[in-house]
Amino acid sequence: MKTVLIFGSGWLAHRLIRPLVSSNRRIIIATRDLKGKKNELYLEFFQIGYDENGSVQFDIEIPYVIDEIMVMLPPSAMGDYANTIASICKQFPTVLHFLFTSSTGVYLDNEGWVNEHSALKIDHPIVMAENLIKAAYPKNHTILRLSGLIGRDRHPVIYFLRKSLNPNGNAPVNLIHRMDIVRAIILVIAQAQKFGVYNLCYPNNPLKRKYYNEISEKIFQKRIEFEKNGKGKKIDGSKFASDFQFEYENDIYDISLLDKVIVNNN
Repeated sequence: MKTVLIFGSGWLAHRLIRPLVSSNRRIIIATRDLKGKKNELYLEFFQIGYDENGSVQFDIEIPYVIDEIMVMLPPSAMGDYANTIASICKQFPTVLHFLFTSSTGVYLDNEGWVNEHSALKIDHPIVMAENLIKAAYPKNHTILRLSGLIGRDRHPVIYFLRKSLNPNGNAPVNLIHRMDIVRAIILVIAQAQKFGVYNLCYPNNPLKRKYYNEISEKIFQKRIEFEKNGKGKKIDGSKFASDFQFEYENDIYDISLLDKVIVNNN
């Protein structure tokens, strides 16, 4: 049985746990907060902290050989994100597979289609983290650059509804449902001979003002005011679809996938 160590236990990782256990893996979650966490068969939680430089420190030693690592830590919660990632790489230099959930926000804010070879923001903390991972695991890393995340209880339409006027109404939308991300990650670990960098984005990039108004009218029967300006990038997620014979199944227009967004904000 392989042992997977996951850094982060948030909104995305929470939905990954059961499918990973079902894949006949021992799952270890490294988290700062053990409150409410319960160890189960093939699922254990270990507390971590961070020193003044952002390096990860375990309270106790993990009593297993770690085969695979998944890092799902948001940079916003870290003082020195690159050093946090570097400390993980240093502590686990021999893992078979290192998977990192990155962001399509690493690309320069240009107009038009963006693929995995497009120009990056070289000083972005996530780009620096990616480079550290590539150097530490040159032949066994997977970096998934995620577009904006939506799910049954999470959608950015709420943010736009709170403002009287929103800019960049003509910018394209780049989104992906959490269930498609979970499916993609399960495919990645099942086909561990395939490594590299991949974008994940639903293959529909409507204008922001059109998309969010359609969603808002369906859910809340309200219009959102957008300025008719702006431009931006469209994320191309076709490389992952081609390499892994993957289909994006969860339509970003389907409000039946957003049932808790409706309940929690009405």
